[in-house]
Amino acid sequence: MLPRILRLLLLSYGLFGWMPAHADAIAKLEHFFQQTHSLKGQFEQRVYETKGPLLRTTSGTFELARPNQFNWAYLKPREQLIVSNGKKMWIYDKDLAQVTVTPVAKQLGQAPIMLLGGGTPLSESFKLSDDGSRDNLSWVELIPKQQHNAQFNRILLGLSGGLVRQMILYDQFGHRTVINLSALQLDPNLPTSDFNFTAPPGVDVVDGM
Repeated sequence: MLPRILRLLLLSYGLFGWMPAHADAIAKLEHFFQQTHSLKGQFEQRVYETKGPLLRTTSGTFELARPNQFNWAYLKPREQLIVSNGKKMWIYDKDLAQVTVTPVAKQLGQAPIMLLGGGTPLSESFKLSDDGSRDNLSWVELIPKQQHNAQFNRILLGLSGGLVRQMILYDQFGHRTVINLSALQLDPNLPTSDFNFTAPPGVDVVDGM
């Protein structure tokens, strides 16, 4: 089973783009795969019991570049970093002084959500449907076509101005995770070094390659 932070990261990777205001939400997502190459911004992630109280809140910054490159940094309440160069993925926990290295291809097999960051259309892995408008957002519902392999039973994406501003994830453990995205920069120039990681001195490296 993938760590929760990794499952949430893989979900969030690649869900952004621009589209004229008259286009529907599904068309905006499809447009992303044709036009968007990179993105950076900030996030706040809140995890709830499905119909219950808030369990925890985390926040940080992210950078994404297609295909399958990302730098997702949890800054509060504790520092944790997830980095991928498209081939290797590093998960670094500062408090534990440990980094785990795994092949991205291995994660693709376990979490099809990573296809969001590549060139494969969402419709190959998910059933997409328009979920209406509320809270000043246009919503798209994603239902995995292969439920037995899915980390999440249901995904909702809220769009405004051609960008995904909010994601709501329902997992198989009865949790609801809400991710709000802000300060988004579309197609920035991102250095290759941001998508590679070198373990600091004294950090234990767990090599899963």
